[in-house]
Amino acid sequence: MTLSPAFAQVTLSGKITTTDGKNVPFATVALKGTTKGALSDNDGHYSLVIDRADGILVVSCMGYARKEIPINGKMIVNITIEAENQALEEVKIIGYGTQKKRDLTGSMASVGERTLKEMPVSSLEQALQGRTSGVQVTQSNSAPGGSISIRIRGGNSVLGGSEPLYVIDGYPVSNASLSTTDSQPTAGNPLSTINPNDIVSIDVLKDASSTAIYGSRGANGVVIITTKRGKAGKGQVDFDTYRGTQRIRHAIPLLDAQQYIQIANQRATNNGTAVPYPSTTPFTANTNWEDEVFKTAPIANYSLAFSGGSTESRYQISGNWFDQQGIVVGSGFKRGAIRANLDSKLSSKFSIATSLAGSRSINDQARTTVSLNRGGIYLALVAPPVAPALNTDGSYFSIGTIPTADPAWNNPLALLRGQTFSTTTNRFLGNTNLSYQILPELTFSVRLGIDYNDFRADDYAPRYITFGAPGGVAAVAEGNITDLLNENILAYKKQWGDHSFDFTAGYTWQQNVSRTLSATTSGFNSDVLTTNNLGAGSVIGVPGTDKSQSTLQSWLGRINYSYKGRYLATVSAREDGSSRFGNGNKYGFFPSGALAWRISEEEFLKEIKWLNNLKIRTSIGVTGNQEIGNYNSLSRLSAVSAVFGTNQSQVIGYAPTSFPNPNLRWETTTQYDGGIDGTFFNSRLNLSLDYYLKNTTNLLAQVPVPLSSGFSSVLLNSGSMRNQGFEIAADGVIVDQGKFKWNAGINFSTNKNKVLSVAVQGGQFFAPNLGSPIDNPVNIVKEGLPLSSFYGYRTDGLWQTNQTTGSIQPTAKAGDQKYQDLNGDGQITSDDRTVLGKPNPDFIYGFNSQFTYGPFALNFVFQGIKGATVFNANLYSIGDSFARGGNQITSALDYWTPTNTGAKYPRPSSVNPLISDRFFEDASYLRMKNIQLAYNVPANTVKWLRSAQIYVSGQNLLTWTQYTGFDPEVSSAVGTDLRKGIDVGAYPSAKTVTLGVRIGL
Repeated sequence: MTLSPAFAQVTLSGKITTTDGKNVPFATVALKGTTKGALSDNDGHYSLVIDRADGILVVSCMGYARKEIPINGKMIVNITIEAENQALEEVKIIGYGTQKKRDLTGSMASVGERTLKEMPVSSLEQALQGRTSGVQVTQSNSAPGGSISIRIRGGNSVLGGSEPLYVIDGYPVSNASLSTTDSQPTAGNPLSTINPNDIVSIDVLKDASSTAIYGSRGANGVVIITTKRGKAGKGQVDFDTYRGTQRIRHAIPLLDAQQYIQIANQRATNNGTAVPYPSTTPFTANTNWEDEVFKTAPIANYSLAFSGGSTESRYQISGNWFDQQGIVVGSGFKRGAIRANLDSKLSSKFSIATSLAGSRSINDQARTTVSLNRGGIYLALVAPPVAPALNTDGSYFSIGTIPTADPAWNNPLALLRGQTFSTTTNRFLGNTNLSYQILPELTFSVRLGIDYNDFRADDYAPRYITFGAPGGVAAVAEGNITDLLNENILAYKKQWGDHSFDFTAGYTWQQNVSRTLSATTSGFNSDVLTTNNLGAGSVIGVPGTDKSQSTLQSWLGRINYSYKGRYLATVSAREDGSSRFGNGNKYGFFPSGALAWRISEEEFLKEIKWLNNLKIRTSIGVTGNQEIGNYNSLSRLSAVSAVFGTNQSQVIGYAPTSFPNPNLRWETTTQYDGGIDGTFFNSRLNLSLDYYLKNTTNLLAQVPVPLSSGFSSVLLNSGSMRNQGFEIAADGVIVDQGKFKWNAGINFSTNKNKVLSVAVQGGQFFAPNLGSPIDNPVNIVKEGLPLSSFYGYRTDGLWQTNQTTGSIQPTAKAGDQKYQDLNGDGQITSDDRTVLGKPNPDFIYGFNSQFTYGPFALNFVFQGIKGATVFNANLYSIGDSFARGGNQITSALDYWTPTNTGAKYPRPSSVNPLISDRFFEDASYLRMKNIQLAYNVPANTVKWLRSAQIYVSGQNLLTWTQYTGFDPEVSSAVGTDLRKGIDVGAYPSAKTVTLGVRIGL
């Protein structure tokens, strides 16, 4: 018995080469419509076993155009493929549309899916750091689920928001901050609820030509996030998981118990008082408080996705679980998320695209606040090492009983373990886009969407910490934010001859409504119930409720024109009407224009073989900032209580609390941009250069008014600011030889910020005070200086003799800090303060490399800043020469004595230091942000296996910096707070090592 030839398997072979004769290794050769496939070897040869010598071969390889070849009964099929200029043909997401990269007239930066896979991140904006020029990403709170600050070409506002607008699958989302139960603001992070594995691209719009289409929300730049969607073809399953460990990057060297006793007794001797720790001292502990509050913490992530469909209907469905415990005791973040992206072509003209996402996150926050004495990490630094963490019975030791400790200090371990602060957030983000093709060139689409957030914050301070005494304090805040969206967009595209034209016009409406409810209770019999039974408290606080609503309606339009793909022009405009502004300024108009010249298309450059593309572009436009909060243009009333009558009963009334300003208007940014984009050497090198100038006017300011008005200030538009800088980004293929490939990229950006004018007498005002023991401002807003510059005294060494009348510091003793009399009036006063630095860097930079050798891949990213300053508020306490009894850094042992007159630190004493250059430090750093080594399992290893990768990854493993604190990338204050670049017991960043697996079926 013999088999029919129709069922006999045959072996097909051949060689894959480029148009210039080079071999193409690791190209995929597949039989169309089946699962049969093979990879070409190092010499470009392939071999494929198929059922019969018939059908179509599909050849694909990164960097080359996909090609289909009929077999036609041949047993040997040699294939030639062409290099693809992917960089130029790549389609980019722009506001309310798409455009090929080669036709862009604006400035933008992108991060793709491949880049996102190179670094395990809890929130996807972390992937922008070190990857994109002109974008500064700062992990202002390194706690799990913590806030991240993004500045695109610098900050543009003093009192308004400076965060960019985020657009997720076409939906502009809110970046609102939440108020905690102790009035400490927590910055909102709209991306922390999104699974980074769901993202296919992040596009950052930087210049006015790109962002003016978003009008009053475009001044700070726009970040467009696009999630994965299903593709026609056989269903696919993707599973991604990693687990890892985290530990503190750098501990601060502090005194041990014996060293602490030494400096404490020396202070007492210098002060002329009895030593607090004689040889018979009962305090024999030697506690390392950093070891008590920091721990090695696990991190884990699991993602599962299903995708596929037909040409008429496609799907992408995914689920994710993320669990990150914090390196600080009592902190952690958990997130569960699901997403469904559905696309259907209902007819030849009508299609629908739906994106649905739901998530639930639980954020257990370690209390680290701008209020020094309420921060657990700050307390771990100042806590005396002679104090034990626990009593012999297992209860927490009260460190306020130590002779040299501040009685208000809490045991840091008791604070971090005992005080619970947990925020649970449920979020649903969904939108549906319905498109109807009226004509082949004309499409009308309607988008309907909702972004719903509800949250609950639980805060309980037990009786054994100072602000929970004597019977515990419980607070609960609940709220929800409902954001509704309707967009109606008409798009027309037409090409005739050498002319290409597209037009976009639309009307959008978006409404945001938020509601909150809060309640507090104290005086519990036990700490067991925490916030689970507020009625068990004996002292019931006054409940609070709040509702806030804002509406934005807009008309928008954009025209793109191209002649021969050589001369490009874009004009866009948007008119926004916002409920947030005064009656006379509800509407604002935001136009922009851009021109580009693809000079490489000119005849005199076409003969240059190494030049693939060269484009010169320029743009100008106006954008706005509506992030001023609600109702600030109105006269608002608040409830007040008073006692009246013979019965002395409480009466509730209302009183005005704000001065109205019906002329309140938009902060407006006018931006000029000039740039060059180039692609060279057969697309192996891509280069982009930009220079920009941004002038922001109508800055919001609280301007003092006469007290006879009944108010202290009024919110006015009066002030201006400038940002200008230069950006360069380059990436390319350095080596492409057989199995070995090396790709690399660099970016470099400068930004010079200057406050041009402010609306207060004297042209300057200070940021709010820092809390005790500082009780002073350290940031200033002053004309001619960068925003939130640092202000303080300059030191001039140490006094070597006791001072008397006639000295600029007549009460100073030998060994005390000496300050400079800058104004020459013979005394040290507040007029001697001067600029001591700025929180923003002179430039930021990053570079990355990807090495591949056969199935192995090594990727790394370095990122850094230069020229920034940080006010180390921790050092004000742990480097104050024991002025307030807190523990000290080890270098503080180098203090002045009659035999050590060249000491670094003043003599130990009770003299409080001034805010001086002694506490401001250079925050420049270079960091290995990520490194990943991966092994890609060959696709034909297992029949059912489409792809597989095993990898090990590390984040923040190496940092080079002169900063003496935990981490130079720090900003304890968040949001619109003008107290920038301050380290007040901030949550430190962690070194992380993860091991992961990616499997595709």
